[in-house]
Amino acid sequence: MLSEFTIDRRGFGLGVLALSAIGGRAATAAVTDNIPPAIRVLYSKSIVIDALASPDTWNVPYPPLAPLSRAQLDATRASGITAINLTVGKPGSFIETVREIALWTRLVEQHPDYFLLVRKHADIARAKAEKKLGLIFGFQGMQSIGADISLIDTFANLSVKIMQLTYNDRNLLGAGSSLPDTEGLTPLGREAVARMNALGIVVDTGHANMRTVLDTVAASTRPITISHTGARAVFDSQRNQPDEALRAVAQKGGVVGIYLMPFLGHDPVAASKALFIRHLQHAINVCGEDHVGVGSDQSITPVDISPAYMDIVRQTAAARQKAGIGAPGEGDSPIAVPDLNSARRMEIIAAELDRAKVPTRVVEKVIGGNFNRLFKDIWPA
Repeated sequence: MLSEFTIDRRGFGLGVLALSAIGGRAATAAVTDNIPPAIRVLYSKSIVIDALASPDTWNVPYPPLAPLSRAQLDATRASGITAINLTVGKPGSFIETVREIALWTRLVEQHPDYFLLVRKHADIARAKAEKKLGLIFGFQGMQSIGADISLIDTFANLSVKIMQLTYNDRNLLGAGSSLPDTEGLTPLGREAVARMNALGIVVDTGHANMRTVLDTVAASTRPITISHTGARAVFDSQRNQPDEALRAVAQKGGVVGIYLMPFLGHDPVAASKALFIRHLQHAINVCGEDHVGVGSDQSITPVDISPAYMDIVRQTAAARQKAGIGAPGEGDSPIAVPDLNSARRMEIIAAELDRAKVPTRVVEKVIGGNFNRLFKDIWPA
């Protein structure tokens, strides 16, 4: 029932659906059998960064945020991912955002063999060396600061390293993807960008409309990111960015992350691995090999794609549309790419790029090297 759903800007709130540990292991094994040995070696030695993900339930509010299940911890360890941009907080609530930051900080302390909180760039290399998952605190929308730019400093002191200006809707800083391109970054948004630049925080325009992206590129003195999007030239969705926005971010030195979401299109019903690779290669062609990565917008633990799951997807999409935070196409297919529905999805992506004759140096950049460089360029030493 809709009354049981948690509808917020962080996720899709898909209802009471969890993945069993057995199902997770089976899904992972099923899609990682054909990894070439050279890619396994490359993956094992590379810094692997997913620019939007979670070790916990994602797009699904069950199981609850804490404690993490054994299946989720096992998937985290099995993933081979070095670091992720982890969304913290519910935009619109300063107190809830602080509480969630405290919760994740506590979870890191409770699971020191699994997680490392990224406070500086060197912590990413440390996470790789220690075989842990580096958690990079990030925002999706900045309603939690209201009109108080000084709260950017407060959250920076709480280790928030990436701040996304808007969600799909409008806030005091700018216009999200549901707004027309006659709206963009506001004067307050420009102040926020300047403060983030000064503090060494990554400015993220995921979920922004094209005008907000272009305005942010112009306003920022540092490279920015679109942490999770697709290519509108491949599939026409408001959540995908046109080439003009992708190119502008790249020309500023930034990085565009391609997601594993229904907005990639239909092949023929759901987004496919092949369709994801089309978006990724288009972005590389537009932006260049140094400016593209992956921001999956997924839980590390695979989801159980079932009829019950799809019922919840459709109901939740309708509720999000009613709340004014949805996007067209959310309820049409799974909130995942079925043949990349694996804890080892980043390794599978590396293998697919290799099969597409993408040079090894580019594969390594796309699976993490480009975002690693961006973070090094922006974060204080």
